[in-house]
Amino acid sequence: MSLRLVSLLTLLCFAALLPTRLTAQQTVADSSGPDTVRYTPSRGTVTFTHAKHAKSIECGTCHHESRSERPYTKPRQACGDCHGPEATPPVTTTLKSAIHNTAERTGLCYDCHKKEVAAGKDTPTACNDCHKR
Repeated sequence: MSLRLVSLLTLLCFAALLPTRLTAQQTVADSSGPDTVRYTPSRGTVTFTHAKHAKSIECGTCHHESRSERPYTKPRQACGDCHGPEATPPVTTTLKSAIHNTAERTGLCYDCHKKEVAAGKDTPTACNDCHKR
């Protein structure tokens, strides 16, 4: 086996072992993003309905502006492109913490869902409402 092939296989095996992976099923042919984004943390798969959320939430709510410490390589970059399972400098926030901090019950998802519940909307609030095994 060539060194290039061994390196590629090693890289693929390492990627498969990451505790949180992000895949997006792109079914929209424009810049609005994918219909769904699937996260696969150890707690259980989360299928985020990106298209549904994008209809009522500004893109900048989740997709913050590019940071000079780690500039975007494309418009509206996916969260997992910068925020990984470990916070790798200059990024200081993991993907999990960017989405939610379960100990403090804060973060993008928690904060928005709490506002929706306070407004009387039927919104997932328990871990198992989003994380499915």
